Amino acid sequence: MENLIKFGTSGFRGVIADSFTFKTLAATVHAIADYVHAHPVNNPPRIMVGYDPRFMGDVFAGRVAEELNTLGIDVLLTDRDTPTPVISFYVIKHGLDGAVNITASHNPPVYTGIKFTPSWGGPAMLEETKQIEALANHYLESSLFQQSAGGKGATMTVDPMPEYIDDLEDKIDFKAITKANLKVAIDPMHGAGRGYLKSICEIHGIKHVLIHEGKDAYFGGSAPDPEGTNLDGLRKLMQDDGTIALGMATDGDADRFGIVDRNGRPVLPGYVLSVLSEYILTTRDFKGGIGRSVATTHLIDRVARQHKRELYETPVGFKHIGKLLSEGKIFFGGEESGGLSIAGHVPEKDGIIAGLLVLEAVAETNKSVSFLLEDIYKMVGTLYDERRDVQLDDAALAKAKELISTPSMLIDTLRPLSVDRTDGLRLLLEGGSWVLLRLSGTEPVMRIYAEGRKQTEAEQYIAMTMDVLDHA
Repeated sequence: MENLIKFGTSGFRGVIADSFTFKTLAATVHAIADYVHAHPVNNPPRIMVGYDPRFMGDVFAGRVAEELNTLGIDVLLTDRDTPTPVISFYVIKHGLDGAVNITASHNPPVYTGIKFTPSWGGPAMLEETKQIEALANHYLESSLFQQSAGGKGATMTVDPMPEYIDDLEDKIDFKAITKANLKVAIDPMHGAGRGYLKSICEIHGIKHVLIHEGKDAYFGGSAPDPEGTNLDGLRKLMQDDGTIALGMATDGDADRFGIVDRNGRPVLPGYVLSVLSEYILTTRDFKGGIGRSVATTHLIDRVARQHKRELYETPVGFKHIGKLLSEGKIFFGGEESGGLSIAGHVPEKDGIIAGLLVLEAVAETNKSVSFLLEDIYKMVGTLYDERRDVQLDDAALAKAKELISTPSMLIDTLRPLSVDRTDGLRLLLEGGSWVLLRLSGTEPVMRIYAEGRKQTEAEQYIAMTMDVLDHA
């Protein structure tokens, strides 16, 4: 039988009532319970269970809690939909054995998923998810999980928001933000981040306006992904108002960020990461290097070299950066899809702290994000990002896999200096430019990334790659 339960870069995701059912949920939960019992921190084990605002999220989470209780595991069930980084924070602070989160993050509303966070607080690593995936599919095929284990675990409801918000006091310079007297716009995209940035602004007297703050399982009819046209509402709000210094958005489970600059123009995540890497280096006394995924701008590399800090390159998936943070090797890490975290925080991407760090940088320097980026260009030279997502049917997927595994046509077209297969296929070109082809771990999509010394150069690389794909 083909595996129905497949863990991608960040958990198991599927279309509700198709691959994600009560049956696949139960099999996965039993596999996670086995893993937790084999790696206990507490006796009995204690696991947090949370969910995002998707259809039946609270029902699925309640079922998870019941299943874990029958397997002898105590559960701390969130009292409402809760951001992934907040769950990670709570696991670490309270020494839990891990967490199960019902979320599909930024995926379209028809999806939901199950994400396991181990006791160290970051996303589960590949060796962990492989074990859980294999065991879950074994349970699914044999139906052994349908037999109750007769455990005696208990469930209690918790609200992690106050503790998480209070913890940010030591990580963000709210005095500088308040002193700057800026006005900000907040767009949680109807996701689990609802109320978090709003409450923080209210606590510190930060002027703010809100959109998409209400709970909506359909996220307004689009994927809750803070990029591209999904930021149009925030852009229009800022352009119409004219007094807003910064727009901050978070995705469905608030682990990804979106930033809109003072002029109402979205800022690509790679540029945000570059600006913050420089800002944090000059305002914090952190030790260690900087981490980035293979798909993320090499501007960060140049900033690291400028400050004589080591640069760690990882495959796509924040778990790799989270592990570097937890090991103390880096003080800052991020990935091009809009994820980052810092030393002393959670080893999980956090869209809430990301927005606050950008707000602090803008407040402290009295410069827009665009001006801060220009400062970096003056310091280390220019690089410009471009990305194209290609939706794939079965035939197109086969063609994409063939192009990545046997890229002779692409090599003949782009003539790279070298080829790298850290994750997908990356062609390193002259002058620090590069092109990366990579299949998504959570969607039927091939992502094409390019970076060039000029914006037109990056766009040209994307066009050339698309042309090869069309004729492959």
